[in-house]
Amino acid sequence: MPRPKPPEPLIGRQVRMSDRQWIIFNHLGGAEWLRKLLDKKDPFPKKYYDAVLKTGGPNAVRKQTPPIQERI
Repeated sequence: MPRPKPPEPLIGRQVRMSDRQWIIFNHLGGAEWLRKLLDKKDPFPKKYYDAVLKTGGPNAVRKQTPPIQERI
């Protein structure tokens, strides 16, 4: 059975984890679990990210978004 097409383009990225952490990550649900968690904990509305991506791509987020400690 083929996977459904994702709602937005997916880009492969590397994450550094130990073997133990990788096993835990997969037990929690892997990438699908992480995507759901990120959507649940998202601090900004979707329109914010659309605007950031139009103005400068993913690297613009680092320049515009203050660290979490400054936002609290």
